Amino acid sequence: MAIVLVPPAVLAGAEAAAGLADSRAAAGLHLALVAVLVALVVLQALRRAADPAAAVALPTAALVGAGAAYAYARFVPVRSFLTALTPAPLVFLALFLFASPVGKLVLPSEPEALAADVSSETPIVMLVFDELATTSLLDEHSEIDAARYPSFAALARGSTWFRNAATVDAWTVNAVPAVLTGIHPEHGRLPVYSEHPNNLFTLLGGRYRLHVSESLTELCPRNLCPHSSESFAGRMEGLVADAGVIYLHRTLPHDLRAGLPAVSGTWGAFLEGSSEQTRLELFHDFLSSLRPGPRPFLAYAHLMFPHIPWEYLPSGKRYQRDTGEIPGFEGTAWGTDDFLVDQAHQRYLLQLGFTDRLLGELLARLRSTGLYDRVLLIVLADHGASFRTDDRRRAFTDTNLEDVAFPPLFVKTPGQKAGRTVDAPVQTVDVLPTIADVLNIQVPWQMDGTSLLTPHARERYVLVGDKKTFTPEAEALIAKRTTALRQRLSLFGSGSRAPGLFGLGPNHELVGRDVSELRVADAGAERAEVDQEGELRAVNLAGGYVPARLTGRISGADGEAPRDLAVSLNGRIVAVARSFVFEGEESVSVLIPESALRPGANDVELYWVTRGPADGLTLRSLWATQ
Repeated sequence: MAIVLVPPAVLAGAEAAAGLADSRAAAGLHLALVAVLVALVVLQALRRAADPAAAVALPTAALVGAGAAYAYARFVPVRSFLTALTPAPLVFLALFLFASPVGKLVLPSEPEALAADVSSETPIVMLVFDELATTSLLDEHSEIDAARYPSFAALARGSTWFRNAATVDAWTVNAVPAVLTGIHPEHGRLPVYSEHPNNLFTLLGGRYRLHVSESLTELCPRNLCPHSSESFAGRMEGLVADAGVIYLHRTLPHDLRAGLPAVSGTWGAFLEGSSEQTRLELFHDFLSSLRPGPRPFLAYAHLMFPHIPWEYLPSGKRYQRDTGEIPGFEGTAWGTDDFLVDQAHQRYLLQLGFTDRLLGELLARLRSTGLYDRVLLIVLADHGASFRTDDRRRAFTDTNLEDVAFPPLFVKTPGQKAGRTVDAPVQTVDVLPTIADVLNIQVPWQMDGTSLLTPHARERYVLVGDKKTFTPEAEALIAKRTTALRQRLSLFGSGSRAPGLFGLGPNHELVGRDVSELRVADAGAERAEVDQEGELRAVNLAGGYVPARLTGRISGADGEAPRDLAVSLNGRIVAVARSFVFEGEESVSVLIPESALRPGANDVELYWVTRGPADGLTLRSLWATQ
């Protein structure tokens, strides 16, 4: 409503104020506003058609806007036509609020929900990660990689790990409600309480003290979770701010959009620059809620890790100050550059290391409060993620099911001491029936899932996609996941095995070599500039940020892109990469290990790696910082 009513009110007020001073000034302002508004429409049309640079788009829009203002002033039919359109914004607002699914978010209803008769004293802790593929956690033996992910390995040693658990949907807004209701998703239903009144929170809310932190869903009603969701005013304020950022992305030419907050790496709050502080605050608030009390409690958190934006190292330090763009990612799908897709996979795995650290904090908190042995602990993810060129990152396709369909699922029952691995094909829709089984309660609605404590034979998975439902044979899909695991291990190894997370790229045998041992030459007229040059001169290893991702551009090139690159840090090659073309420029993106940085100034150099027919590799220096 504010978007529809406030801008026109402001513009009308400006005209009225001008009219008090001079009627001719008000008329001139009116024509100027007509020109500006038409120009904005033209900019959107140009953005959709060809997306030209500002030097072309802005003058074109200004000329068309001026022409429209002239026509408005000279021709009565034009003025009459625009006057007839006056009610259109109100009509659009009414359709938006009352004839679209958005109305259920803005004006939610409060249906009656079914609850259970609960006498159990068992505390429940459920942590849902986002966009975490089981394959990412595995080593060459299909076990948890304990060297890279010690917390997940520790969890597996004390819980039941359902190694072949699959999600039921690739979209969070459908996958999470399925977990919390035990019912297969139905696309088109919103992830809100009014659409899913019978869920885990309403089932236990009459008996349990609830601490619920939802992301992207609002299934806990306000009478049970008064602090779990934003107020109406807060939602409207965020909606207006985010709509403004999105409008600029949809309107401005590409070279002016570069300075805007990214909208592809987060789910909202774009003006905050990053959702990292928010989601970490959510997690630590979740941890603080884990404490014994007079009533049993249910602590639930849906944590947006290792979901994009990818900017954390396993140590917990950030290597990027804003969400930025993801080279090689084109809206909903990956491009055709193998290296860029593999580097995105690398960044995801690094952030997964940080996710493991957060899980370790949860396990430590449960032990320090004396809750670990008593609690029913469930750790899972809503779905996985895929990193394949020319394929979708998340949505189910015929070629990525083995990546997206398998999220981790761990269940530690009260008093459980020893770990157990179950290879039966189960699905996340079985989680709620399992909770009911442990608490010995009857769920008063029909569920599609069954208890994980007595998994039934499931020959096929049911995977509800956005275009069709997939029902692959469980055995065949698990075999395809094994093939995908081998492909990931060939890129990144496991534990300390080569090539490692920083061995990605061409000529990775260079990593670890001293530059003094290699042939070095000048690159001629070609030079590179790096965005982090100043940061590399004053590295603070004690802070929360390190410049471990280098980005930049190469100039003076004549058709060489893409080219092989190598980065040396303090005289030693620490990473290799390949350049790429982005918006007409040869660009660089490479991650370097935090352990190779030293406090203060670092001697960093970027080399173009060439290979002669007889003399082997040559490093051609592109830039240097001292």
